[in-house]
Amino acid sequence: MELISVIIPIYNVEQYLDQCIKSIIDQTYRELEIILVDDGSSDKCPLICDDWGVRDNRIKVIHKKNGGLSDARNEGLKLANGEYIAFVDSDDWINIKYIEYLYTAIKKEDADIAACDIQKVKNDLEPFDVYQKSFKIERFTSKEAIKDILHNRRFRTVVWNKLFKRKILHGELFEIGRLHEDEFFSYRIYDKAKSLVYIDIPLYYYRQRADSIMSTFSLRHLDVIDAFCRRIKFLERKYPDLATKDKINFCSACINLYSLVPKVNKKEAVIRIQNCRKQIHFSYKEFFGLSHKEKYYVVISNKWLIEIGRLLKTWRRNV
Repeated sequence: MELISVIIPIYNVEQYLDQCIKSIIDQTYRELEIILVDDGSSDKCPLICDDWGVRDNRIKVIHKKNGGLSDARNEGLKLANGEYIAFVDSDDWINIKYIEYLYTAIKKEDADIAACDIQKVKNDLEPFDVYQKSFKIERFTSKEAIKDILHNRRFRTVVWNKLFKRKILHGELFEIGRLHEDEFFSYRIYDKAKSLVYIDIPLYYYRQRADSIMSTFSLRHLDVIDAFCRRIKFLERKYPDLATKDKINFCSACINLYSLVPKVNKKEAVIRIQNCRKQIHFSYKEFFGLSHKEKYYVVISNKWLIEIGRLLKTWRRNV
């Protein structure tokens, strides 16, 4: 059996951490190196990590100064020895067959990346267990997987429902200090893969938390538009036929972000959004090939039109 490294970045999740770690040590695939990266937690996470390190000799524990999710993952990558790498977020957990099924799929098809479906789970609910003894494997090219990202389908931007061949991550790091860090990362890795596989079974349990950093808006959420700009420029160079779809997604994101930004941060946020929006251009041929809905996104994503729309709504309420 080949060694698989599982990297778990950890920060102040003491109420969820035992469940996460137990789901990994209980995997039917046993040849694991489990790397717990305590990212400067101020709760009981450091003690929980050390306790598990004593109980299972496959576990390695890193305690470090808080540097954020990307920094913690990067530290885990530096220590990892496995031929394959998996990432699990510390407030989530995985099915007992998670590693076995992904490893089987990646080996059977000689792929570089294997992904599975996810199951969103609220704090007070349990996921449906998966008992399938066999499963269908779908094979994808790099371009097909990147296209999936743009349509928010099977190959999502996240890294935590996947198994990666170690060699494909060589020289790659997560961008430190960014929110939406996977948006900067995944499409570049998919592009390096000779092939990817997907199994349509929800083996990764993604916890929906009301107090998570992704559930409340802050200016850091605007990092996503920077990621969009980078990806669009990449697509224009490498896969120009996919770039238009991502530009539409970007314009839609601008509209959503305008509506989410609290008034106290409005001016700073609007400047940042518009600076990115100005970098995205549509040719006449490209624009007139869009649907009416897509044209709406392109046009209304400019700040001055959004402001006109807001003023019209206010006027209508007052007349």
